[in-house]
Amino acid sequence: MKRILSLALTASLAASLGCSLNSNSEGSGGATTTGGRTSATGGAVSAAGTVSGTGGSQTYGGAGQSGGPAGATEEGGSTSTGGESTPGGTTSAAGSIAPGGSTVVAGNSTPGGSPATGGATSPGGAKTSGGSTSAAGSMAPGGSTVTGGTTSNGGEKTSGGSTSAGGTTSNGGTKTSGGATSSGGAKTSGGTTSNGGTTSNGGTTSNGGSPCSVSPVTPNASQQTKNVLCYLYQQYGNHVLSGQQEANWNDNPTDVSWYATQGIKTPAILGTDFAYHSSAGCTGVNISTTHAIAHWNAGGLVMYRYHQGMPVSGTTCMNDCYTGTNCSESTPPSGFFTNIITAGTPENTAFNARLDYMTVQFKAMAAVNMPVILAIFHETQSNGWFWWSKGTGAEFIALWKYTFNYLTSTKGNNNLIWLMPYSGSPTSAYWPGPTMVDVSGGDTYGSNQPFTGLYSSCKGIMGSTMPIALHETGLIPTPSAMFPTAAPWIMFNIWAGFETSTNTVANIKSVYSDSHTITRDLIPSLK
Repeated sequence: MKRILSLALTASLAASLGCSLNSNSEGSGGATTTGGRTSATGGAVSAAGTVSGTGGSQTYGGAGQSGGPAGATEEGGSTSTGGESTPGGTTSAAGSIAPGGSTVVAGNSTPGGSPATGGATSPGGAKTSGGSTSAAGSMAPGGSTVTGGTTSNGGEKTSGGSTSAGGTTSNGGTKTSGGATSSGGAKTSGGTTSNGGTTSNGGTTSNGGSPCSVSPVTPNASQQTKNVLCYLYQQYGNHVLSGQQEANWNDNPTDVSWYATQGIKTPAILGTDFAYHSSAGCTGVNISTTHAIAHWNAGGLVMYRYHQGMPVSGTTCMNDCYTGTNCSESTPPSGFFTNIITAGTPENTAFNARLDYMTVQFKAMAAVNMPVILAIFHETQSNGWFWWSKGTGAEFIALWKYTFNYLTSTKGNNNLIWLMPYSGSPTSAYWPGPTMVDVSGGDTYGSNQPFTGLYSSCKGIMGSTMPIALHETGLIPTPSAMFPTAAPWIMFNIWAGFETSTNTVANIKSVYSDSHTITRDLIPSLK
């Protein structure tokens, strides 16, 4: 929801971007900050990879959780009766049954099925994330929680199968390997890799191969991008990633570093924005990108949005602004949404220039194997306050598709996780669909946490499997109220300044110490 910046911040932003700021408030969530608000996304876990943590220690990074029934080791099945020695004799050495291939340990079963451990495994069952809920319509304050059903455990592994009874072996019996491993099952986290290297804890492989069957919608996605998306799916329904937007319209924001000064762990997700580029211009790597890379190198994830100005003839990223003529809150003229995606028009040229500017930053992050959670057209809703959602649903979807294809196919960016960032009033008319979206969710500045009505509205559009993110909020939600079914957001992202203006230190500490909450130190290595 839109928030208005303080007068001092407003003056600073206006001076740096050359735009004046209005003080009007729009939307159900109140006024936005001038800097715009980032949506926090995060992604989610498959319910099959249930992980529990206690005392604020999360299963990934720190002490990893074993991951559930998929970790049981089988001895390759019971030996056939033919493998035993006859009464009075000793069994020949060749008659003993080899362990049959160690099963992977501590592995979460992946959404696509568990590996076999001595015989063909059952497919594992498709993960449900609580059952399909009704769309619920617009968020109604205080609306009743939709339970959605309980999550399934992803299907139980078969025991590995017993060997045939009574079959005699010649010369002591040829040892079997415990049954052929199912070729379709994705490798679980904790199992040994094909070259003998063990996987890192937390469900991601350390030397290649996606640890789950979920693939990013970005073509030819980098391994790190796959790792991050799988991690979000693995956590969804069981944990929530903490997030904080930084006021990156200031070259030295203190929103994230503030946590350490209060004795609180660093948030897992850093929220930032492409609209502020300091002195780097449209062709240089800006300070916000430098901050983002540092957060990734320290073990965190980064979510970007873009309060871009309206791309009219002759404008570039240097003309980006929040409120004023041709700024993000401007109203496009008739024909604008057709022109912006039509090659050769002034609007298309100006829009491509902004996407090129974004690509400069993406390439700098890709150079250090850093994925980006991209919430480019944030707070989208019917008749929204930003230019990109002031057209019809069909026009928005066409704009999303053009942007998706330009950034991936045309520019070759392979480190993007696409987050569709609704406002507090999600609508299916503006839904690009699962072929162009990895994660989705809404935002709110309401006080009725954990915002069950908004969660249910989002789930009604995107379904039970895709992780749902509270990508922007003023009030931090309470995990004990979120889980297991009321509103199990994959992430929350507090808008810049609201960590102190709307929340108490005591409440933030309580949320951050909850066993459901993931902080930066608890994220496993996804590199």
